[in-house]
Order: sequence, then C-alpha cells, then structure tokens
Amino acid sequence: MKKITLFLCAACLISFMPVKAQKAWSLQECITYALENNLQVKRQEINVQYNKNNLTQSYFNTLPNLNGQFGESYSAGQSYDYFTSKYKNQNTWSGNLGISSNITLFGGFQTINNIMKSKYDFLKSQSDLEKSKNDISLQLALAYLQVLFTRELVDVSKNKLDVTSLQVERTRKMLEVGNVAQGEYLQIKAQEANDKTSFINAENNLGIAYLDLTQLLDLDSVGGFDVVVPASIEVELLSALETVPNIYTLALASMPQIKSAEFTLKSAEKQLSMAWGQVSPSVSLGGSLGTFYSTAAVNPASPDTRYTVQDQFNDYYTKQFNIGVSVPLFNRLQVKNSISNARLQLNDTHLQLDIAKMALYKEVQQAHADASASREKYYSSVEAVKYNEEAFKYTSQKLEVGLVNSVDYNIAQNNLISAKSSMLQAKYEYIFKLKILDLYMDKPIVL
Repeated sequence: MKKITLFLCAACLISFMPVKAQKAWSLQECITYALENNLQVKRQEINVQYNKNNLTQSYFNTLPNLNGQFGESYSAGQSYDYFTSKYKNQNTWSGNLGISSNITLFGGFQTINNIMKSKYDFLKSQSDLEKSKNDISLQLALAYLQVLFTRELVDVSKNKLDVTSLQVERTRKMLEVGNVAQGEYLQIKAQEANDKTSFINAENNLGIAYLDLTQLLDLDSVGGFDVVVPASIEVELLSALETVPNIYTLALASMPQIKSAEFTLKSAEKQLSMAWGQVSPSVSLGGSLGTFYSTAAVNPASPDTRYTVQDQFNDYYTKQFNIGVSVPLFNRLQVKNSISNARLQLNDTHLQLDIAKMALYKEVQQAHADASASREKYYSSVEAVKYNEEAFKYTSQKLEVGLVNSVDYNIAQNNLISAKSSMLQAKYEYIFKLKILDLYMDKPIVL
C-alpha cells in the first residue's frame, strides 16, 4: 500500500511539471541546423582551415628566417690549448652565442607560384565544402517532403476510415429494420477493418519518415520533433520549365563541383611552373652574428689578469655576410621527372574538368526529364482524382436509394483513395524535382 501511495504522489508531481513545448522545424531551419552540426560538413570545414593555413604559410615563406643559437660545453683531461699553443691537463667550460638569418632572393619564381597554388587549393576546398552542403540540403529536402507526403496520406486514410465507419453505422441500422442482408453488413465491416489497418500503416510510415529526417539532422530522438506544414504547397502546372541549355549555363557558373575542378586545374598549372623553377639557378642571401667564451682563454692584453666572459664576448664578436648562387647541373633526373609528372598531372586535371562538365550536363538533362515526367504524372493524377470523386459521389447517391450494394461502393471508394494517394505522391515527387532544378539554377531550397 505504501508503494502504491508513493507511486501516485510521483505521478501527480509529474503531471504538474511544466511540459516543454514541441518545436516545429521549417525546412530552412532543418537545413541551417544540419549545415552547422553535420559531421561530414565539419570535416570539410577542417579541410578548408587546413588549406587556409597552407596559404598563410606560403605568404610567410617570402620572408627571411631568423634563428638564434646558444651552446655550452664542458671538457676534462689533456687537450690542446689554442690560446697558448700547448697541451694541458685541465677542466674547461666554453660556450657560444649567435644569431643567423637567410633569405632566397630568386629561386625560379617557385615561392610566388607556390603562393598561387596554395590559393587555388584553398578555393578548391571551399568549393568542396559547398558541394557537401548542397548534398545535405537536397537530402533534407527529400526527407522533409517525405514527412509532408506521409502526413497527408495519414489524413486521407483517416478520412476514408471515418466515411467507412459512418457507412457501417448506416448499414447496421438498415440491417436492424431488415432493409439489407447480414452479408451486406459483414462486407462493410470487413472494409472498415481493412481501413483501420491502412490507417495504422500510414501512421507507422509517418513515424519512419520522422525518424529518417531526425537521423539526417543527427538528433538524439524523435520525441518533441515536428515540422512546419506550409500554408500552401501547391505547384503551378501552367508555367513551363526552363530549357536544358539555360539551366546548364547557370549551373556551369554556380555549381561548386565545376569550380572545384577549375581550381584543381589552376593549381596543377602552378605546380608545373614550380617544377620548371627547379631548372633555374637560385640566389640566396645570408648573414650571422656570433661570439664565444672559454675558461681556458687568456687575455692577450693582460695575461695575468682574469679574462671575464663579458670581455671575451666583446673580443670574439664576429659578423658574417654571404651571398650564394646554386646552379642545378645534375640531380639524378629528379627535376626532369618532376616536370614530366607535373605535366601529366595537368593533362589529367584537364580531363577531370571535361568529365565534370559532361557529368553536370547529364545531371541537368536527367533532372529536367524527371521534372517533366513528374509534371505530366501530377497533371494526370489530378484529373484522375477529379473523375474518381465524381464517380464516388454518384455511387454514394445510388447506394442511398439501394441501386448498388456495398461491394460497388467499396470499389468506388478504394479507387478514389488510390487516386488521391497517387496524386499526393506525384505532387511531392514533382516538387522535389523542381527543387533540384532550383539548385542547378543557384536558387535557395525553400518551400
């Protein structure tokens, strides 16, 4: 009894707790959330940052380097004393301090070409990121439209079940007064059971559609998730589609996969220029400052006095300046093969660009053909629903006066529901095909 009381108290407390309102997500909110949290997109963003760092480093490579060095050593035993030109058995501490710098004045323009190559690699990575975002956006649009489609199927199934239930009640009353046979009533009850099963299946499909969408968003669960149903999602059948050449022209200028292939080609051109730069002589400029001390050192000006470290640093201070020219004569054919490989890579990127353009044209052709076919399919399905509604209305009227039986009524009703389902499927299929065309024409994916 005590456990039951505690359970009831807990249930009451839970019932009075504030319930978090469900958030209805629009398609744009889904896309924005996915682009900010999708793991594949995050990987592409890391790649963009990596190439940005390489570009920054290529700029800094034009600057001279600067390095400092400090060394300290200890020796014990017999050693040659360079200061007295004698061998001595002694313990000695010595150290050195210095700074050096070096810069390449000319290296066959390899540094400049490396900057340009790094820039194109960076731009390519940005285009690849945009391609990933486009792919995610299309996947979300398809999943979102699938949710809307299954929601409408649930409504259609529920309406069909309600109509059948009303017909069951009407037939039951007629059976009680002897106006219909019991077999007639059993047939309509069987139809009601089938409609209940169809309604349950439609609800299950809606749950799966929600699950698919939330998985694309990488959400933990479906609980509390819902979508915004647009006020009007009808499509215009009278407006003509853009022609394939027009869509392809817009796609060439905007599609990130084409830009990526173009930047790859430009990067390969700079790679070939860098390879040719290895043939050129290189000119470098360098300099260094340094000094040292040793406990074995003797002050030449005053051999009997202590030779301090500061005095030694001042006395042994040296400055060095150098300019060098390096001329490549023979490097085991590495330069020749490097140029050859860079030229082959350039030829390959030319082919990659042509392949990308050809693939894009085929994609546009296919998308246009799919949209045209979906448009005709939707138009036909709208006509089918119109005539099936008239047929069902006519059959219902005949049933009211006893001119047809429940079998004929069920056939007309099933034909209408099938036509409506086909129309919904064709409508959302056509909408999705239009969104694909919008993407190729650099239009945002919105409902």
